[in-house]
Amino acid sequence: MSSPDFTQNYFQLFDLPVQFSIDRTALGDRYRQLQRELHPDRFASAADHEQRMAVQYSAFVNQAYAALRAPLARALYLLELAGMTQQEISRQQVDGGFLIEQMELREKLESMHDLVDPDTVLDHLVTEISGDIKIHQAEFEAAYNQSDLTAAASACVKMQYLEKILQEAEQIESELMDN
Repeated sequence: MSSPDFTQNYFQLFDLPVQFSIDRTALGDRYRQLQRELHPDRFASAADHEQRMAVQYSAFVNQAYAALRAPLARALYLLELAGMTQQEISRQQVDGGFLIEQMELREKLESMHDLVDPDTVLDHLVTEISGDIKIHQAEFEAAYNQSDLTAAASACVKMQYLEKILQEAEQIESELMDN
């Protein structure tokens, strides 16, 4: 195994341009290629050091893949590469209107169990939240491309709020299916 380069950023590792929009097929293809190269069977007869290095590099590849595959994680990673800390991102202000929308979404979620036909309402809610996430992804990309890190970070915070609500909606959906 050639010596792995842990100093590469995730985009370099996957031979992708450092940008929000990525070629998901190329990402997946490169991931599978790296996994084949790092498969433990290939290092079964190698020295302990080489086996450990393969395991560490495999973990690095998995971490990079997870970060680039998910839009929110990719956006946060891009901000990190641009020098923003997690704390700086978290401190970004979001407008009051957005926060009110989040409270309304939460109220709708909390009332799901009381509805006669929660499935239809929940489907619409999930679609609405997913659409909102896409809007903020586009907002992030535009701000990031213009090097407006403050606006990009603000879009990230909005995506985080919405992703959390989406997970809650999916959890409720799962609970309703089990009943």
